[in-house]
Amino acid sequence: MLDDLWKWGWAIVLVFNLLLAWIVWTLRAGFVPRSEFQRLDTRVALIEQEVKHLPTQTDMAAVRDVLAQVKGQGDAQQQVVNGIAASVRRIEDYMMRANA
Repeated sequence: MLDDLWKWGWAIVLVFNLLLAWIVWTLRAGFVPRSEFQRLDTRVALIEQEVKHLPTQTDMAAVRDVLAQVKGQGDAQQQVVNGIAASVRRIEDYMMRANA
């Protein structure tokens, strides 16, 4: 038994080392290196700073509400102007007929 271990020990150690190297290589590929993590952390921080200045969903809802109010006021003013225009046309027609 000990003779077999001495005879094949180098092969067992070689297989063990290859297996260990494969495990380390596989784990290394699965984890992010510290430099890559720092770079990504910096990029995320920059993006977060840029996003802070953008309007939120609440802000956009408020803008949408104000825009709806402005549109409603514009429609109301259009109706008033149409009424005034009709009155001016009637007065114009009356004046044109009176002068004729």
